[in-house]
Amino acid sequence: MSKFEQDTDTMQNGQKPDIAGSLVRVARESGRTPFSIAFDFLKLRRQRGKLKLSEYLLYELYDIKKWTDDARDSFISAYRHWPVVNACNDPHWWAVTENKWLSSVFLKQNGIPIPESKAIFDVGVQLYRDAPKLQNADDLKSFLTECKDYPMFAKPIGGMWSAGAFRITGHTDTHVLVDGSEPVTFAELVDGTLAKTPYIVQSCLKPHSFFEGITDATATVRCLNLIHNGTFKGLHTVLKIPQKGYVADNFWRSGNVLCNRDPETGEIKSIVTSEGGRRIVHDALPDNARTLLGEHLPCWSELRALNEQVALLHAANRYGSTDIALTENGPVVIEVNNGCAFELIQMATGEGLLTGEMPQFFSGLRRQALGPVAGQPISKQYGTAAYK
Repeated sequence: MSKFEQDTDTMQNGQKPDIAGSLVRVARESGRTPFSIAFDFLKLRRQRGKLKLSEYLLYELYDIKKWTDDARDSFISAYRHWPVVNACNDPHWWAVTENKWLSSVFLKQNGIPIPESKAIFDVGVQLYRDAPKLQNADDLKSFLTECKDYPMFAKPIGGMWSAGAFRITGHTDTHVLVDGSEPVTFAELVDGTLAKTPYIVQSCLKPHSFFEGITDATATVRCLNLIHNGTFKGLHTVLKIPQKGYVADNFWRSGNVLCNRDPETGEIKSIVTSEGGRRIVHDALPDNARTLLGEHLPCWSELRALNEQVALLHAANRYGSTDIALTENGPVVIEVNNGCAFELIQMATGEGLLTGEMPQFFSGLRRQALGPVAGQPISKQYGTAAYK
């Protein structure tokens, strides 16, 4: 099983909470019977958000003392992500964001700061002119032997959710040193980890000193972007912080942290983790002396300007997002996304996404759009948003 397949399996299985146990727990905590909670869920499920039971429990919408009816109705299911995105965005631009190599070429051509591409692994016939192409263990060994720029970050060219991503920290005469794993031979890395999955290998970014003592991996700022009535609007910004030795910041990895931030000032407004299908809010960064709440991220005006430039370069995608890292040399674009996971924003803010101008934006873009395979919606190929 390839690294991408292993991570995808972990992600999907890790998102299956104990529904029966959760119902018993929330009934005890709320003082309501499981029957009344289930009945309440069935009523809410018929509303515009089309929530699943696991999401109803995750956002604690059973707590009728906490929420107004309008506030509960503002939450939207992750399972509606791709149908909504397909209605907002031009399907011809899918590959310009989701193909990581093509995206890097497009961004570099337009002067956007991105990590340097070091190599491409691909057993197929496609030609890549901007980086060495590796096709077997001998190619990999030659490349790593000549390379002096460690660590390096490898991720599937066509992947999502950082599934399959790993960090190469060096090599010996016989083995590749992979962060967080036992050393593997060059052949094991090619045949087992990579398999036939095309990968892009990039230089690792050194995080801004703001993150010292928090993580040595790359934390990113997720910016949710709209192109509405011919105007750019950046509505939400969320900081994603890798923890527990993870090399990627996606929220499906247990223990990773989300921080909601003021999009105008960059002030950190909340700290959130997820465990066992529960949203957990913290008063400070878990297992760290740093509070973070109330702190302001550096380079905020530069990050906002860079994000707007990227969003306008992809203006055919009217609902999208950008992941941006902060370094001592300024903000660097890590990825551009065709859409933005609903649950990522809702988990960070503790509020439903369908507030303010979002309902008007979505309702004004109702059209039927297909994914990259004719006649097959993207949701059938990739499943749910899954903390993208």
